[in-house]
Amino acid sequence: MTTPAPLRYDPMDPSFTKDPHPLLARFREESPVYHWEQGGGYIFFRYRDCMALLRESRLGVDPTLGAGFPPELKAAFPEFAALRENDLFMVPPAAHARLRKLLNPTFGPRAVEAHRPKVKAIIAALLDKLPKEGEVDISTEFTRQYPVRVIASILNIPSDHVPEFVAFAEALISTIMPGLSPEQFAACMPIISRGMGIVRAVIADRRANPMPNDLTTELINACDEQDRLSDAELVSLVAGLLVGGTDTTYHGTNQAILTLLQHPEQLAILRDDPSLARNAFDETLRFNIFGRVPMVRYATESFAYGDIHLERGRPVFLFLMSAFRDPEYLADANTYDIRRQHTGTHWFGLGPHFCLGASLARMEAEIALQSLFARYPKIEIAGEPVYGMHPIMRTMDQFPLRVSASA
Repeated sequence: MTTPAPLRYDPMDPSFTKDPHPLLARFREESPVYHWEQGGGYIFFRYRDCMALLRESRLGVDPTLGAGFPPELKAAFPEFAALRENDLFMVPPAAHARLRKLLNPTFGPRAVEAHRPKVKAIIAALLDKLPKEGEVDISTEFTRQYPVRVIASILNIPSDHVPEFVAFAEALISTIMPGLSPEQFAACMPIISRGMGIVRAVIADRRANPMPNDLTTELINACDEQDRLSDAELVSLVAGLLVGGTDTTYHGTNQAILTLLQHPEQLAILRDDPSLARNAFDETLRFNIFGRVPMVRYATESFAYGDIHLERGRPVFLFLMSAFRDPEYLADANTYDIRRQHTGTHWFGLGPHFCLGASLARMEAEIALQSLFARYPKIEIAGEPVYGMHPIMRTMDQFPLRVSASA
């Protein structure tokens, strides 16, 4: 009998990237609370612990615990410091509640539906550029492109800035990676500065020239009893939309396509009933979300969780990708079923930090999946996806498919 290798979490291990779930199952059984040296805190793998800690009032999302960025960082990178200090994840709870009150109407399901025609047109135009027969890299030629084009369109940002927006989003996400070296951090700053310049220019133009059915104009006009978003808050919010509305939607759609193709009986169900596309996206995020590292929270005071001492200021990691495959959550958690009726969408978060753009992401993915599989009655995996070295996501830098528009 072969002795199992000692448990070790290495987010960059190629075998973990390709299929993390065997290792996550071992952690749930053998070491459901694990001290991650690289991250400097404990990882929780079980559903019960992750949900309890997501609701824990003594855990917050601000790594500085309200202290803001150190003076030397503000002096070296003032734009970035201002951007992050106005981020929804960094502002104090009262300020966060105020911002969400202003923003929620703009991002609710009904408001998001007004953008459906734009989303459909963008996705159709991208699919029209793909061959009717042959091999395509769906990651580079479709899924990577449509989310940022959607965000640019509903913000009415010129399409020639799309490549810079992709780089902007990736640089912002990279800065939150635990263990990022000072050199890697500094390398992100010029990219972020250029992205912020574009955002500021768009906001200034829209103040002077408001546009109908335009998200930037709606954000500028968002108010409650004369309270409005400041320019600094607007820039940070648009930057947040570029991150949350591009990178994550891109990876989620890739994962949905891959998982459906790996489960042909589920793809057949979707083809028979395309209205299940949004449900298929949710089930994919439940079954095989695209993260490489767990969600992070920070202890705002020291406290004991069971027999684990959580120290003030230290990170606490919640591995939701593991939690949603926990048999305690679902008896058949390892079964992929796009007809599953979910009682919530916990993969978008819980409580006050539930993802602001969840409705938009779900609508985009729904249309993308419906459109892709309608365009190609025949579609199959043409080779193993090539995973990149993104510090946060299990990115598919290449995802070759063999397609045919003929029935």
